[in-house]
Amino acid sequence: MSPVAERLREFRAAVGLTQREVASLCGLGKRTIIYWEMGEREIKCTKLVPLSEEYDLDFNWLILGKGSMFNEMADPAVVEHEEQDDEIEDTSQPIVEPVDQQWVDTSQPFQKEQEDVLPLIQRLRRK
Repeated sequence: MSPVAERLREFRAAVGLTQREVASLCGLGKRTIIYWEMGEREIKCTKLVPLSEEYDLDFNWLILGKGSMFNEMADPAVVEHEEQDDEIEDTSQPIVEPVDQQWVDTSQPFQKEQEDVLPLIQRLRRK
């Protein structure tokens, strides 16, 4: 078995995929994956691009055995949090104007429902 075939099998085991699932994701037959892992056929790396996209598989690791199995990426939650810190503004002033009674149409049959909703809208706008 070739080193690439071994790493393909190792990747598959690490993410918990069956040969059938890998084949389906890559648009191949299950037998192709079996032959690849047994070293009976040459692995066509271009066919593994969907794996790289779906699981962030690092091709340097798969082909050359260098680096880690998965691409190193920044945690999006941390990046978003840092960007949001720059956008924080002074909140001492109200963000929206207070809601007044103008929107309540007393001529309609839903007057009671509208009056019940007004305090809820005012609370939500304060948040």
